[in-house]
Amino acid sequence: MSLYGLVLGICFIIGINYFYSQNIIVPKNKENLFIFSTLIWGIIGARIYGVVAVWSYFSTNPLQILNLRTGGLGIYGGIFVSVFYIYIFSKKNKLSFLKITNSLAPIIPLCQSIGRFGNFFNHEIYGINNQPIWFYESVLLFILFLIFKKIKNHQTGIYLIYYGIIRFLLEFIRIDTIPILYLSLAQILSLLFIIIGLIIIRYENTRH
Repeated sequence: MSLYGLVLGICFIIGINYFYSQNIIVPKNKENLFIFSTLIWGIIGARIYGVVAVWSYFSTNPLQILNLRTGGLGIYGGIFVSVFYIYIFSKKNKLSFLKITNSLAPIIPLCQSIGRFGNFFNHEIYGINNQPIWFYESVLLFILFLIFKKIKNHQTGIYLIYYGIIRFLLEFIRIDTIPILYLSLAQILSLLFIIIGLIIIRYENTRH
């Protein structure tokens, strides 16, 4: 196993253990289905984003699409696809979508923070003048993880806003971006995260 794969494995173990120890929403008889389906769809989404990001390479090396050991996972793709699965799961089982995502949000920054060290081992995610973007993001995400220990409400919205802001700003010094007009694809998605986060917090406040 590559060091990148080892780091991802550690992240998965941390996330899974957290879910099993903290879950009070998903029925016990559906825990395994929920957590492993969420992970699988998340990996698929992350890989799709990663492939699109460097399509010029994968279009000529299609067999490498299945080779996850060398990296190429995009967090935005993973989040969007896994959250879509969680939404479908919540509706099918008549559970609160936001209660599920709020319960999961506090551990996501820690898993992301650790996961960025996989980028270090793969020698990727650097910026202008060889700045270690992966390290900056790792530190900022770990700070969010610590903040979540004191937050009891709006976890989903706060995560979306916080990560959207740091990713939007860090994209300005990254060199491996996907440009769309004056912004990168990740920056556009970051703005979408911020907007959705604000809407969610307002919705929760209105409900209360």
